[in-house]
Amino acid sequence: MMSVQRIDLNRLDKARVAPDGTGVSFQVVGSDGEALEITCDHSDLLPLIGYMIGLGQAAAARRGEVTPQAFGDTDRVTIEPIQTSDIGLMRELGSDELVLVARMFGFDLSFTVTRDQLAALHEEIERALPKSMLVKTDHHHHHDHENDHDRQ
Repeated sequence: MMSVQRIDLNRLDKARVAPDGTGVSFQVVGSDGEALEITCDHSDLLPLIGYMIGLGQAAAARRGEVTPQAFGDTDRVTIEPIQTSDIGLMRELGSDELVLVARMFGFDLSFTVTRDQLAALHEEIERALPKSMLVKTDHHHHHDHENDHDRQ
């Protein structure tokens, strides 16, 4: 049998993308400085991320808590946010559950959300964002490059 070396994770490092964009690679660096190179196809990233999220959920369940337990005091973000190109909601087929979908870097991550979670998210958005961003204005731009500001 092959023995598996354990690496106590310190960081991920040296991320690279293949010239044609189909492959990616990065290093897993241990606390002792040892490193392991990981290379995979771009399409393998989504299952990898799903696997890591599943591990996080299992760890939270074993600790008997959900992280974070609820919205609130979310104004001090200590993590690096992941940029998304689109966000949407869908209804899961065959059930009343909602699915929050975030498109990132050409693939979609989907999360089931309850109505209570969605309501809490709505309240948090209203609390965190200025009203000017939430209120629809009558400011219209016309495609013919003439707008209401030009008419006098």
